[in-house]
Amino acid sequence: MQSVLDRLTNKITMAPIDHVPSDNIYMENILPPSLYSQILANLPADHDYDFINHPDAVLPDGTITRKLLDLSDESIKRMKSADQDFWKELKNIFVSEQLLKILVSKFRDRINDRYGPRWPEMVIVPILYRDFAGYKINVHTDAPYKIATMQFYLPKDHTQIHLGTSFHQKIDGKFYLLKTNLFKPNSAYAFARTETSWHSVKQLANHESRRDTLALTIYEKGHEYKSVKEYV
Repeated sequence: MQSVLDRLTNKITMAPIDHVPSDNIYMENILPPSLYSQILANLPADHDYDFINHPDAVLPDGTITRKLLDLSDESIKRMKSADQDFWKELKNIFVSEQLLKILVSKFRDRINDRYGPRWPEMVIVPILYRDFAGYKINVHTDAPYKIATMQFYLPKDHTQIHLGTSFHQKIDGKFYLLKTNLFKPNSAYAFARTETSWHSVKQLANHESRRDTLALTIYEKGHEYKSVKEYV
C-alpha cells in the first residue's frame, strides 16, 4: 500500500499545473500496471452500482445512463466476497491522509482564494462511475461543497480516447473549448473546484461501450457524498 501511495504522491507532485480555466493536472501511468490490471479485472458488476438522478443522465425515453458506487465499507459489502478485500485495501489508499494532503497542497493557491486562512474540514470520498451510451456531462463547475477532484480513467484500451474530460473558458457568456484530456488506460486528472472550473464530457455514442472511472472527490466535511442521495 505504501508503494502505491508514494507513486501517487510523486505523480501528483511532478505534474505541471495548467492554470486555465482553473488549476488542473493530467497524469499518465498513474498506478502500477499490475494494480491497474487488477482494478479492471475486479470492477463491480452492474447490479452493485446505483442509478443516479440527474438530467445529463436521462435519455428522452427515460433510460438512465449513469451509475455510481461510493467505496465505503458498507457499499463494498455489495460486491462478491472474493473482491471485497481488494476494494477495502484500495479504499484505504484513496482515503489516506497522505493522499488528501498532497492533493490539497497541489491546489493550495486556489483553495486559499476560496477560503482564505480558514479552510473547512475536508474529507475525501472515492466513487466508481459507470457511464453508458447516451450519457454526457454538460459544461459545469461542480457543486460548491466540492474542493477538488481527482479522477482515474479506467478504459481497457485506446478506443475511447476521445471521451476524456474537456475544459472550457467562458468569455462574454459563451464557452470556448480549451482542451480534452486523453481517455487513456491508467491515466488520471485532477482539478480545483472554482467559479471558473468549467468542464464537460462528450456524449457516448450508441455504438460505444461503457465508460468506467474512479473519482476521488474532496468535500467540505458534512457535505460529502453518501450512498445514492445526491448527484456527483
